[in-house]
Amino acid sequence: MLLVIALTGWSLYTLQPPDPASATAPAREFSAARAMKDAEAVGRVPHPTGSAGAAEVRRHLQERLAALGGTVSVRTGTVAVNGEGTAKVGEVANVSARFPGTASTGTVLLVAHYDSVPAGPGAADNGVNVAAILEVVRALRTDGATRNTVDVLFTDGEEAGLLGAHDFVAKKAADPEKTVVLNLEARGVSGPSIMFESGRRNSGVLPALGDAARPVATSLADEVYRLMSNHTDFSEFKEGGFTGLNFAFLDGSARYHTSGDTVAAVDRASVQHQGDSVLAAARALSEAPLDSLDDGDDTYFTFLGFLAHYAQSLVLPLAALAVLAYAATVWYARRTGALRGGSVKGALGFFGTLAGSWFTAFCLWSLAVLIRPQYENLLMGDTYRPEWYRAAFLTFGFAAVLAWYQLLRRRIPILALTLGAWGWFAVLALLTAVLAPGAAYLFTWPLLIGCAALAAALRWGGPDGDWQPVAASLAALPALVLFLPVIVLIFPTLGVSAAPVPLILCAFVTVPLTPLTAALPRRAPRLTALIAATAGTALALTAMAVDGFAPERPAHTSLAYLWDADRAQGTWASSDASPPAWTRKATGPEHGPVADRFPTYPPVLPYAAHRESPSGPRPAAPEVTAHAEAAVGGVRTVRLKVTPAPGTSYLTLMADVSRHTVEDASLLGVTVDGGVNRPYAEGPWKWGFALYSVPEDGVEITLRVSGDGQVPLWITGYTPGLPRSPALPPMPAHLTWSTYGDALTDVTAAGRGIRA
Repeated sequence: MLLVIALTGWSLYTLQPPDPASATAPAREFSAARAMKDAEAVGRVPHPTGSAGAAEVRRHLQERLAALGGTVSVRTGTVAVNGEGTAKVGEVANVSARFPGTASTGTVLLVAHYDSVPAGPGAADNGVNVAAILEVVRALRTDGATRNTVDVLFTDGEEAGLLGAHDFVAKKAADPEKTVVLNLEARGVSGPSIMFESGRRNSGVLPALGDAARPVATSLADEVYRLMSNHTDFSEFKEGGFTGLNFAFLDGSARYHTSGDTVAAVDRASVQHQGDSVLAAARALSEAPLDSLDDGDDTYFTFLGFLAHYAQSLVLPLAALAVLAYAATVWYARRTGALRGGSVKGALGFFGTLAGSWFTAFCLWSLAVLIRPQYENLLMGDTYRPEWYRAAFLTFGFAAVLAWYQLLRRRIPILALTLGAWGWFAVLALLTAVLAPGAAYLFTWPLLIGCAALAAALRWGGPDGDWQPVAASLAALPALVLFLPVIVLIFPTLGVSAAPVPLILCAFVTVPLTPLTAALPRRAPRLTALIAATAGTALALTAMAVDGFAPERPAHTSLAYLWDADRAQGTWASSDASPPAWTRKATGPEHGPVADRFPTYPPVLPYAAHRESPSGPRPAAPEVTAHAEAAVGGVRTVRLKVTPAPGTSYLTLMADVSRHTVEDASLLGVTVDGGVNRPYAEGPWKWGFALYSVPEDGVEITLRVSGDGQVPLWITGYTPGLPRSPALPPMPAHLTWSTYGDALTDVTAAGRGIRA
């Protein structure tokens, strides 16, 4: 038990970011204090793509890169990002710098986007990461020029839809065969630096991560991220065939994409960890033979501060070996008489533990939301002080496992309970090896080690040997060091509202430990479960007491004003699941979708909407002229001239394709694919695009359309901020704007429809 406690403590220690280095740290080392000077310049005010703030940041980056000795350039271009979802079009200005190598075999490309969302200054996302790259380059060049070329790329338009990275990759500005990408991101303001995604051909790149003092990485994150709708610039590079590593810190997401993402809110320790990890990888890769790196794909994970990785081709054989070892252990236990039945009941009992853990977490979070309904408006349901809820969830999960053991130990022998639980490890090892190979290590290694230890105990200790419980519990040691980092990291990744997931994972650690309780008095597990449940209750009550909302921890809300210029009708709309009182003053009590009659990007989710009277605000909508040519081969050409209202941030054009097909659209020298790119949209508006950096004198758009009659189009201009209205008093200090789910917020959208 002392070994379990020691391993737990050491695992948690290696997941903590190091103390930030001061400005007087050795020149070869990364210093968060030095990096924060640039972060203050980048993350001072909001600077979305195309804004004056973005231009100011761009000038600062050019000056800093030149001062570091780089050959600096700004590459502008108009780009269209197609695919499923509203297409994105915009002019971007990527800032790049080259630091040539002495005998270069390839390029190490350091990437971070420098634009922010309009809602906040973007200090963590992504100002500190831009600053971290500047500090990494400074530290790298302390020893003189590196062997390989080091390039820096600060992309524009990431928040608008990965526009800058897409433009860089599409223009083949780098050779994917000889370039390793290190991308830096953040989805919060604190937490450890996690290498959560690698590119294809990662086997030659991963060893560079091992040079970091406290690497944190798991290929499970690759699998989880692949299933999520989130994307970073690294997604574009990965799609373009580049290999590399993607770093981010995730905790503190309650401030993500809000006005609270400030320099003051960023944890300097997270910046230090991010910088240390990236500098170690960049330093190793800048001296490695990049033209002859291994090009295989590896599964990888860190444990106790060490990095392990091996070829993915071994994942399925190892899982199969673990399953065979499990089957052999069950057979041998039966043959020796140690197992006298009950393993099936043990497996069913373990499933009951998983279900109980899920139900416990679900009920606890539901109770928290019932007490504080505005938790639902937080990104991923992660609160400002989630550590209290996380501790409560884990304590209740531990209590649920002990309750399971206490319930079954009188009916099922301890060995049957253990082997029944291991059966789930065997099933999941094989399933994940086939469906999600990056996750298979979690189940394979505990099963292999546990089966080997138990077989040894049966062989030399006899069917009733005293060492059986100890040997069986050895499976918990690899489970502990492998699952614990995942449990700690998955909370900020998925949020407290998804606590059932880490609690289920927690069961895979605690259940293998239960054989050790066989030597304890029968009442000990019951008493421990009672103590754990009591502690969990105290932690939950503390969380609800201290994790409320205040001006320094504002609740989130979303609100937009939609003006239909055709009908002279305004609508206040919110995507809040539980709108606060201030928001309800504008939206009123009516709930229902608005996207079917007023399509927007991002969408307004169908929670709350209230139609304003015609006497409400009347913002200016874009002016549109249209000219349609005669059809040729069943396809008509429609030419539009769209002139935005002053102050317009971006435009959207949507088409009703229920009876027509948009073959394609062209504007500003780029092409938007036709067909259906908004299959999820309410109503008929299932094709469209958003245009950022709108020319003040307007834009000419050419559509090629098939179908009989005129095609309905909807053109909307978006202006930051809300119009003045008696329905909307000033926002109170305890609220802030939310971009939960990328929903439309703090913006005035004025649109009109035409038929062309």
